Amino acid sequence: MGREQDAAEALRHIALDESLKGYVLQHPPLYKTILRSAMRFIGGETLEGCLEVARKINQQGHAVTIDFMGESTRDEKMAAAATEEFLRVVSAIAQQNLQSSVSLDLSHIGMVIDPELGYQNAVAIAQAAQKAGLEMMISMEGTDRTTLILEIYQRLCQQVSNVGITLQAYLYRTGEDLNRVLQSPGKVRLVKGAYEAPSELAYDRGADLDAAYCRLMETLLTRGKACSIATHDQAILDHAHEVIERHAIDAQNVEFEMLKGVTYDRLQAMGERGYATRVYLPYGKEWHLYLCNRLAEYPPNLYQAIADAAIFS
Repeated sequence: MGREQDAAEALRHIALDESLKGYVLQHPPLYKTILRSAMRFIGGETLEGCLEVARKINQQGHAVTIDFMGESTRDEKMAAAATEEFLRVVSAIAQQNLQSSVSLDLSHIGMVIDPELGYQNAVAIAQAAQKAGLEMMISMEGTDRTTLILEIYQRLCQQVSNVGITLQAYLYRTGEDLNRVLQSPGKVRLVKGAYEAPSELAYDRGADLDAAYCRLMETLLTRGKACSIATHDQAILDHAHEVIERHAIDAQNVEFEMLKGVTYDRLQAMGERGYATRVYLPYGKEWHLYLCNRLAEYPPNLYQAIADAAIFS
C-alpha cells in the first residue's frame, strides 16, 4: 500500500506539470501510445466521437456531463476558441436531445489570463445552456484557485439559475464554502478532491477525508439541496443510501455521478436502487493530465493502463 500511495503522489505531481502535457502533444508516437490508455476514461478526441459515446451511455440508463478537456489556458485566442467549442457542445446536446449537462474548468476559458475574461466567457456559455434548458457545472481546480472560482460562481448565480459548482471535501475550508453555496440556486457536485494540496489546507486520503465527505454529503441531503454525489467509494455510496432512507429524503434532487471507465458496476447498482445516475464524460486532446489524475486515484489502474497501451488498433 505504501508503494501505491507513493505512485499516487507522483502521478498527482505529474498532473500539475503543464510542460509534460505539451511534451506529450508534440510527440505523436508517445501521444498515440498513451492515448490507448486514456480512451478507457474519455469520450474520445472529438465532440462528434464523444456524442456517440454519450448516446450509448444514455441508452444504458445514465445521464452524462460533457467536458471539453483543458485548463490553465494562457492565451486569449485559445480561451476564445475553447469558449466557442463549449457553445458547440451546448448546441449539439440540445439538437441531439441527449441527457447531458456541460462541465468546464474556468481556467480553460480565460480565468488565469484575466478573471473578468473568464467570467464573461462563462456567462456566454451559461446563458446559451440556460436557453437550451441545460445545466452547466463548474469544476474545481487547484487550491490556489478555489476562492476565485467561487467568486465567479457567485457572480454567475446573479445572472442565471442553471449553474452548479463542484466542492472538494478534502479541503478544510469546504464546510464554510458549502454554507455559502447553499444560498445559491445551482446544484452542488461533491468530490473528494484530486489535486495536490499542502497538509495545512487539506486532509490526506483516508478515514478523516471519508468522514469529512460524509458530513458534507449529509448536509446536502438533509437540506434538500440539489446535489451530485460524485464518488466511487462503496462505503460512502451505501451510507448515502442509508441516510436517504433513514430521513425519508426525496431523492428527486439527488444524483450519483461517476467517471467513465471506473467502477461502472457501482453506478449500475445505484441506478437499480432507483437513483438518477450520471457519467462524467470529457473529450479532447488534452487528456494527459486527466489520465494522470485518474491513475492517481486508484494506482492499480496502472496495470490496466499498461495493458491498454499495449493493444494496437
